[in-house]
Amino acid sequence: MKNKAQVLNILLAIIIAVLVYQITELETETETKSTLIVSNDTISTSTLASTSEKKSVGVRGHIMPKPALVIGSYGKDGMPNMMAAAWAGICNSNPLSIAVSIRRSRLSFENIMHHKCFTVNVPSVKHVAVVDYVGMISGHDENKFEKLDLTPTKGEFIDAPYIEEFPIVIECEVTDSFDLGSHVQFIGKVIDTKVNQNLIKSNGYVDIEKLQPLIFEEEFYYSFGIAVAQPWDAHKLFIDSLKPKFMPKNYENATIANIHERKSVRHFTTKSVSKEQLETLVKAGMAAPTAMNKQPWAFIASTDRKLLDQLAEELPHAKMLFEATSAITVCGDLTKTMEGKSSEYWIQDCSAATQNILLAVESMGLGAVWTGVYPNEERIQMVKKLLNLPDHIVPLCVIPIGYSTGEDKPKDKWKEENLKWEKWGN
Repeated sequence: MKNKAQVLNILLAIIIAVLVYQITELETETETKSTLIVSNDTISTSTLASTSEKKSVGVRGHIMPKPALVIGSYGKDGMPNMMAAAWAGICNSNPLSIAVSIRRSRLSFENIMHHKCFTVNVPSVKHVAVVDYVGMISGHDENKFEKLDLTPTKGEFIDAPYIEEFPIVIECEVTDSFDLGSHVQFIGKVIDTKVNQNLIKSNGYVDIEKLQPLIFEEEFYYSFGIAVAQPWDAHKLFIDSLKPKFMPKNYENATIANIHERKSVRHFTTKSVSKEQLETLVKAGMAAPTAMNKQPWAFIASTDRKLLDQLAEELPHAKMLFEATSAITVCGDLTKTMEGKSSEYWIQDCSAATQNILLAVESMGLGAVWTGVYPNEERIQMVKKLLNLPDHIVPLCVIPIGYSTGEDKPKDKWKEENLKWEKWGN
């Protein structure tokens, strides 16, 4: 028995030693992995740590995104009413329930207390002015359905109206309510959900990109990161004597929205553009199409104030560089072009890269403008000299980049006469 105990002790010691070794190796491996680049944007644990410094902003509800919803209800007299609600969301799975918080002063509060039901109407971007209006104007003062020419359709399962024109409507039966202070929260059990057929994908889920749901934040309404309207402003579309300061946008595709919102920005604030932002922009440029994948381009990112001023002085149409805090010069590398007559394709490739940069600028909340260099020989030589470019590097354009003052606006360049179908003429 004594020998057996000794053997067991020895085996136990070996097992412990192996476990300690494995744990040590695991810790070492974890430390190694934590310093690796984990994406094309070179995010590492050290990078995350450097951006995690917090600042207290007090008691704020910064949970994003917040939904922009419209709640439908009937009054005691049968009058349909609707109100905008952002303090709402799914709160239970079984039974599926939606919580909506409403102030006692709202007509909808009285209606829901009386009928014990409500509808949740999910808008798309094109309804942004409607949502803002029903949030600004009280049902005590007017019939908002009539004012906005919307159709109140009685719920199939509950005594509450839904908005026929909205893409998704949910019928809810009140199962509970809670006095929270400024608001009373109603818990509505979902009885039925109706969705426009064109939004339902083959797997039964909703096509979010087609829906383009509306998101509320204090400064703007958003859809997929694009500012589409301003709260307490968009509703002015329905008031003859008023006009919104920020005209509501109606886009069904985030990429198309970014293309149409791109503008030539010539007025900048003094806020600096970071090196990381400039690198992101150049990466966007390098993602452009290129003939035979030759990638005959080179990029010079500049933030030096003296150099930017020198470029502004020498380039006749780039005086905005005096205000811009950075620039990217897009160049062709003649050692990477195709041979013969096809060598000139570098111009198209670098132009595509430039457009990518300009669209990326817009998507990042920055401003920029394309200022031409090539094929003006005088400008080419001047830029070559200032940027110390070798003979085989030819500057195509200089892009001043910075934070826009907001003065410059996008232009509507659509002209139907410029579009021909199939052939030019008969």
